[in-house]
Amino acid sequence: MSLASDVLSVLLALVCAASSYADFKMMPQIVESMTKLKMPIRIIPALGIAKIAGAAGLMVGFNNHNLRIYAAFCLTVYFVLATWRHVRVRDTAANTLPALVLCLVSIATLLTSI
Repeated sequence: MSLASDVLSVLLALVCAASSYADFKMMPQIVESMTKLKMPIRIIPALGIAKIAGAAGLMVGFNNHNLRIYAAFCLTVYFVLATWRHVRVRDTAANTLPALVLCLVSIATLLTSI
């Protein structure tokens, strides 16, 4: 494992943990965003669970390399789909950019972990 992989894993895990906290608290901006994306509000906690599971996988991945790769892959799929959803509903660039950046960070994490 490289230093880049370690740094990217920690960074991505921290962002996912913070984002999942917002999902679990059902913060108004999250609910508003899901409404714009035409997503059912009831899935917000499930999205939080997916992000916290990915973050946990990245952190446990310091002791289990295969788990880190799997977690990075799953988060990559998650953020690719999130970006696609923003594009599909023609969301603003300002709202799409965070998903796109996290998609790129998760791809970088995956590639440096392999």
